[in-house]
Amino acid sequence: MLKRLICIHHRLAGMTGHRFTEALGIVAAAERRDVPCVLFISAHADQAVRDALPQARAVLHDPVFRGDLSFDERTGAFVSLLRETVEPEVEANDAVLLTVATQCEARALTVWRASLPEEKRPWVLCLFVSDRWNRYGSAERERQVGEFRTVAADIAEAGAAVQRKIVFASLTTGLCEELTGLLGVAVVQSPMAIDVETICAVPLSLEHRRPVVGFPGGTRAEKGSHRIPEIIAECRRRGEVNFVFQLTNELLPQEVFDELRRLTAQPGVRGVEGPIGIPAYREMLAGMDIVLLPYERVPYRWRISSIMIEAVLVGPPVVVPDQTWMSDRIAQGAAVGAGQRGSRLLAGAAWV
Repeated sequence: MLKRLICIHHRLAGMTGHRFTEALGIVAAAERRDVPCVLFISAHADQAVRDALPQARAVLHDPVFRGDLSFDERTGAFVSLLRETVEPEVEANDAVLLTVATQCEARALTVWRASLPEEKRPWVLCLFVSDRWNRYGSAERERQVGEFRTVAADIAEAGAAVQRKIVFASLTTGLCEELTGLLGVAVVQSPMAIDVETICAVPLSLEHRRPVVGFPGGTRAEKGSHRIPEIIAECRRRGEVNFVFQLTNELLPQEVFDELRRLTAQPGVRGVEGPIGIPAYREMLAGMDIVLLPYERVPYRWRISSIMIEAVLVGPPVVVPDQTWMSDRIAQGAAVGAGQRGSRLLAGAAWV
């Protein structure tokens, strides 16, 4: 019987992106099941996140993407982080959940759990959400695949006793299949954690005169945010359309972000400043006639989109690039833009 759910959200620092809504969804699912939930989040988490998740402990840091460290050093730093923060809390029959894994976290969880005495070993769910090794050319892919070979060897060396209670998972069929080959163990498919009732608790708002096209979420290159000025200009050559987008910079060059900010001086173009809470985000989605996600194909070929899921749950139709997981769901009739009554996108929605 599951005793407690211990969640590791080492990159959860702000309210934009999928990490915050995932944490809310996990907490809500645990409460419905009367399972105590312990959250560890980034030491850099802003006050709004801390207030929304009062049970969270803001103590984690993230060594995973430090380019000055080797794979062994990054893994070692993450193992130390687990020993300092999670290990004093963990007991057998607890479940440790990490929702944004790379090969570094997967290896660290395997090595850390193998080092624990049997009577203290918890269940572990290690969830991969994206395939970073496929994005940056053959040399970078080979470097990361080499790291996966190391992880696979550590998993095999840990033996059946350790493997039995570690579950590796991903959110899409394609990622599960590729990760199974890379890790040498079965990778199962998991639904995404999202608080469906909170997202759906607002009616569509369609009282405006002109149609509104929206670009929700933080701005970064892989989401096609740099194309927003071109898209707005092209749409306006074809008709009267209003636009809304969030002004939260996630690694866009400053000059590109400044251009987006200048766009909001145009009539009919609204910028929503900074990270916003769930009620404001939900109402922003409900005020859109079309949600436009001009994402790059390679990063989103097998990658789930929390923004698309949230838009489908609220109701407005979503436009996405083809040859992606998102377009596959639309083609299969699983994202019908009819809110929670009509969507099969989540197959039960919250983490179950």
